[in-house]
Amino acid sequence: MASGSVKRDDAGWMFVVDVPGPSGSRKQVRRRGFATKKEAQEELTRLRGDVQRGTFVTRTKMTLGEYLRTWLDGLPAAGRRPSTVAGYRQVLEYNVIPVLGAIEIQAVKATHLDALYAQLLGRGLAMSTVRKIHVVVGKALADAVRKDITSRNVSRLATPPAASASKAPEMKYWTPAQLRTFLAGIEGHHHYPVIRTAAMTGLRRGELCGLRWVDVDLDAGTVSVRHTVISVCGKPVHGDVKTSRSRRVVDIDPTTVAVLRAWRRTQLEQRMLVGAGWTETGLVFTMPSGEGWHPNSISQAFDRLVSPVRKATREELDRRPPRVRFHDLRHTHATQLLAAGVNIKVVSERLGHASVAFTLDTYAHVMPGQQADAAAAVSALVDIV
Repeated sequence: MASGSVKRDDAGWMFVVDVPGPSGSRKQVRRRGFATKKEAQEELTRLRGDVQRGTFVTRTKMTLGEYLRTWLDGLPAAGRRPSTVAGYRQVLEYNVIPVLGAIEIQAVKATHLDALYAQLLGRGLAMSTVRKIHVVVGKALADAVRKDITSRNVSRLATPPAASASKAPEMKYWTPAQLRTFLAGIEGHHHYPVIRTAAMTGLRRGELCGLRWVDVDLDAGTVSVRHTVISVCGKPVHGDVKTSRSRRVVDIDPTTVAVLRAWRRTQLEQRMLVGAGWTETGLVFTMPSGEGWHPNSISQAFDRLVSPVRKATREELDRRPPRVRFHDLRHTHATQLLAAGVNIKVVSERLGHASVAFTLDTYAHVMPGQQADAAAAVSALVDIV
C-alpha cells in the first residue's frame, strides 16, 4: 500500500505519497491545489487504489490534443489503412480537439465527453455520426491506458447516443423489374459495364475500381476480388482488400460475361486510338485514356444517370426506377439473391461480409416470409394426410 499524508500549504490543501518507481524503486508524488482537506483525501485514496490495482500512471501534462495527434501519427506503423487514419484524423481534428484538446489527458472526465456529444448534436450532427466519434475517442483512450499514459478510459463511463437510436437510415434497393428497366435505359453508356457488374455481383465500389483483367476469367465466368481503390483526402489509393473474407471469387452470369467481353474489345479499340497517350493500368474499368476511375467519379456518374431528366414528362418520370445510390446496387443484388431463395451463407460469401451473422442482421428485414415458409415446411412433414 502506498503511504501518504494530507497537509495544508499556501495554495490550499495537498498530499504527498510514495509510489512505485522504475525498477522497483520508490518515488514521491505531490498533488497540490485542492480547495478542501476532503478533496485532497479523496484524491489520495483514489491514487492509493490505482497503486494497489497496478493501474497507477505517472503524472503528465500532456494534453488530450497532443496525445490524439501523436496517436494518429502512429497508426500507419501499426498497420492501419490510409483511409482509416484519414477518417480518424478528420473526426478528431474537426470535432474533438477544438473542444477538448487543451485539457490534460489525465484530467479528461466522462462529463467532458458527454458535454461534447451534446454540443455536436446541437450543431446538427446525426446521432450515428456522434456515436462514431465516440468509438474513435474510445479507441484512442484505450491505447493511452495500455501505454500507461492515463489510468482510465473515461469513454466507457460516457453516454453517447444509443446504438439503436443511431442506426443508419433503412437501405434502398430496386426490384428486378426496376433494375431491368434501368439497365435497358443505359445500355451503350460508357459506365454501363461497371454498373451492370456492380448490380449482378454485389461488388463494392472500390473493389470494382480495383478490379484487374488478370483477376477476371471470362471462360470460367468468375472474378477474383483481390484489390480495392479507396479515396484518401480526395485522392485514389490502390491497395489489397481489407479482410480475408473480402478476398473472394465471385461467379458472374453469362450476360455479364458477354458485356465484359464486349467492353474488353472496346477498351482495346480505345487503346489503339489513343496510342502513345494510353496509360496501361491493367484495370477492367477505365477512362478512355486507360487510367482508372476515381471511386467518387463512379458514384457521381451513376447519380446523374438515375436523376430525373428535367424535361421528362410525368409519364416518363413514373416509369423511371426510384433514385438510389451506387452502393444500393450492392443491396439490390443481396435482396434479389435472398428473394430467389439463395442460401444466406452463399449470399454472405458472395458479398464478402465478415460473417453470416452480419448478413442476417443487415438483411433480415427483407426476408419476412421465411418464418411462414419454415412453419409451412414443418407442417407439411408432420401433418401428413
